[in-house]
Amino acid sequence: MKNLARVTTGIERLDEALMGGIVTPSLVLLIGDIGTGKSVICQQFIYKHASIGTKCVYFCIDHQPEEIIENMESLEWNVKDLVKKGKIKFVNFFSDIQSFDSLKADILMEISKCERFVFDSISSIAFLYSEKEAYDLIRKMKIECWKKNRVGIINAVRGMHSKAFEIAIQQVCCNVISLEMRSDGRYLRILKTLKTGHVTEEFGIDIEKLKGVNLL
Repeated sequence: MKNLARVTTGIERLDEALMGGIVTPSLVLLIGDIGTGKSVICQQFIYKHASIGTKCVYFCIDHQPEEIIENMESLEWNVKDLVKKGKIKFVNFFSDIQSFDSLKADILMEISKCERFVFDSISSIAFLYSEKEAYDLIRKMKIECWKKNRVGIINAVRGMHSKAFEIAIQQVCCNVISLEMRSDGRYLRILKTLKTGHVTEEFGIDIEKLKGVNLL
C-alpha cells in the first residue's frame, strides 16, 4: 500500500484519513445532502491541482461556469488566472443540453485530454436522461480513468434518485465519501476505498476563505 501512487484531495486532513490521498487511477463518488459542501470539495480539488500545473476539467451540470467561478473567487482563489493559463477548463453542460450519446462522447473526449476532473453532478444527468444512462456514463468514465491513469470526482445528491441507483453508483466507484447535514452541522465519512485502507471515524465540516473545506 505504501508504494501506491496517490494524489491530494486538496484537503489535508482528508488526505490523512485516506492514508495519503486518492490512489491513482481512481473515480471518487461524493454523495450527500444538499448544502454539505460537495461542490466546494470538487472546486477545491480542481483548484489545488491546477495550482501545481495539473491540467483539469470541471464538468458544469448544475450551474453555469460563471456561477462556479464566482463561488471559487468568493473563497479568494485566483481561478481566472488558471483558466487563462489553460490549467482549468470549465465545460458547460448546464445551458448546452444535447442528446445523451453526444454528451457522453464529449465527456469522454475531455477526460482523455486532462489529468484531473470533477463532474458536478451525476444526479442531474439521471434526472434529465435516466438513471440507467447515468450509470452507464459512470462506468465509461471509470474505464477512461483506468485507460489514461486519471483521477476524477463525481458529485451526487442523496435523495434525488432511487435507492437502487445510489447503491449501484457506490458499488461501481472506487472510493465513496458520504456527506450528511444534521441540525448541529455538516459531517463527512469515508465509506469505501479501493487498494488502500481509510479512517472510519466521522469528521465535522467547516468552510473558510482561502482554506476552503476543512475537516474538524
